[in-house]
Amino acid sequence: MRVSVYGSGLTALVTAWALADVGNEVRVLPSSESLRVDLDRLELPFDEPGLPERLQKQLTNGRLAFTDSESQLFAHGEVHCLALEADALEYATGLVIRLAVAAQTPITLINQSTFPVGSTQRLQQLMEQARTEQGLAAGVACLSLPSFLQEGAAIQGFTRPTRILLGADRDAGLNRARELLRPFNRNHEQWLLMSTREAEFSKYAINGMLATKLSFMNEMANLADQLQVDIEQVRKGVGSDTRIGYDYIYPGCGFGGLSFSEDVMQLAATVESCVEDSSLLSAVLETNRQQKELLFRKLWQRWQAQMQGKTVALWGAAFKPGTDRIDNAPSLELMQALWAQGVKVRLYDPKAMPRVVERFGARSDLSCCDDPYQALEGADALLIVTEWKEFWSPDFSRIATLMPSKLILDGRNIYDPSYMRSLGFSYIGIGRSSQVLTD
Repeated sequence: MRVSVYGSGLTALVTAWALADVGNEVRVLPSSESLRVDLDRLELPFDEPGLPERLQKQLTNGRLAFTDSESQLFAHGEVHCLALEADALEYATGLVIRLAVAAQTPITLINQSTFPVGSTQRLQQLMEQARTEQGLAAGVACLSLPSFLQEGAAIQGFTRPTRILLGADRDAGLNRARELLRPFNRNHEQWLLMSTREAEFSKYAINGMLATKLSFMNEMANLADQLQVDIEQVRKGVGSDTRIGYDYIYPGCGFGGLSFSEDVMQLAATVESCVEDSSLLSAVLETNRQQKELLFRKLWQRWQAQMQGKTVALWGAAFKPGTDRIDNAPSLELMQALWAQGVKVRLYDPKAMPRVVERFGARSDLSCCDDPYQALEGADALLIVTEWKEFWSPDFSRIATLMPSKLILDGRNIYDPSYMRSLGFSYIGIGRSSQVLTD
């Protein structure tokens, strides 16, 4: 099948590769000319392990190509996949109208972009109107295929999905869309068919539910601190209930990420505008905002507000392991709060430090270090913000030598409090009780 993909983000490029990999002829129109230049060099705006090599293979065999010609994609596609950023709705509107006028054959458009609820339906109406005004037969089918891809696991997420949630308001185009995605639906039946509005809303509702679980456990962790309870034991008890499960109940110093955070904010705004006296999601977002300040507050209390002239080592800046992205990351608010109190930050992150420098510029109170131990030199405390695997089992004796204070604030609860105390560290986690059980 001939497929045209519009966009150059994670969803667009993983979709393009996966469809080419199973034999389709795929053409991609990047979101901008500069991104087209980067893609020609396979310099991706995100970090997805193995994707550049996979793209290169499909580019070499000719089943995939990048182009800056709209007209080429309009003429090429039997199916058109719209996979743009959330803030690109205005651009998408103009694009699909131009497609509607240019296409000489019936159009099947699959919208993978996270636009407001009702956008797919609206795009269909605009395309049909444009074709009618040009005296063309309607022949337009717009479907919604919400993307649940996560950076670092997007390849498997597309090729081995746990479900394929597809929105369609009519039968037209449905068979073609199902045939296009058939190679990724072989293990067991994964189709969930509904209207386009329901599919779009499901994406927001899922992320809202996950954010609610995260914020609830963070609230419980903060309460556990007051009740002298170890939240790790509580987490295991809560997760053992099969109605809840263990996913998204790890307390920490707040969640971030561009798509996830913005989806929740968009849903909260929609709820507030449409539902009277509804404040749940606003509370979830406020809880997360406060959680991002938690490590700072704990350090403030530990040092009794005497922070001027102190130095802290920060392990982790990315919003999650495996990426260089810092969108809405807890580290951003934490660093700014520390700087406001005259604290110097010595930062180490395996991938995200260039992003931090790009955001904040050169600062005398920010040092980007070559390895985690260098960050400890001269530090009065270590703050762990991102749970990179290399932080899980460090050389604790080396840490103690480099940082005589032995003060660790663990924003991801990756260490065992009892073990850390046995090594002589002052360890502060999120909801980890200071009580020590004895025989």
